Amino acid sequence: MSKGSILIYTSAAGQAAPLPGVTLTVTDAGGSIRARLVTDADGFAEAADLPAPDAAYSLDAANTTVQPYALYRIEAALDGWQPLVLNGVQVFDAQQTVARLNLLPAGAAPASAVSRTGEVETDIVTIPPHTLFGGNGGSGPAPEELLPGSVLNRIVVPKKITVHLGKPSANVRNVTVSFQSYIANVASSEVYPTWDSAPGTRRTSI
Repeated sequence: MSKGSILIYTSAAGQAAPLPGVTLTVTDAGGSIRARLVTDADGFAEAADLPAPDAAYSLDAANTTVQPYALYRIEAALDGWQPLVLNGVQVFDAQQTVARLNLLPAGAAPASAVSRTGEVETDIVTIPPHTLFGGNGGSGPAPEELLPGSVLNRIVVPKKITVHLGKPSANVRNVTVSFQSYIANVASSEVYPTWDSAPGTRRTSI
């Protein structure tokens, strides 16, 4: 049977500090528990040997019917911290998926996350379908005119970039992230991880 894995890293939101001792529960799309883990001193834990579809599905450019990855749900809990659930984690055959979970201290959770009884509710994050399979990639038509401003005479790589979380016309918020994280996430949503090692497929270097 084809299998993949998830390397999970837990940290304090907005900080680089790892969170050890976080209890993790990994379940599949059918609700079956596949792993129970606790993060180590560096905030890491690995869910190994997770069933995944055969890599052939992700290598077939004509495949639009069979989802080429398995979906998993990760629940994270630690006393004193807001519980977190990450839905839709994609696992491919013979590939390691990296899931970064940023937990908020219970006292720092927004008011909307606190129930009437004073309990901190679970923060739920859902990863959308991969754009190659979902078929909704791209953010809109190409611009017809050049934007005003000067063209730089050298390449400048920014440290941070502001991203609109949707199509240009969508009424969604903007977030500021590191440019490195932005590039890594854009690449992962535009190609399948199996493409890098398969003969005859496009290799991508970021």
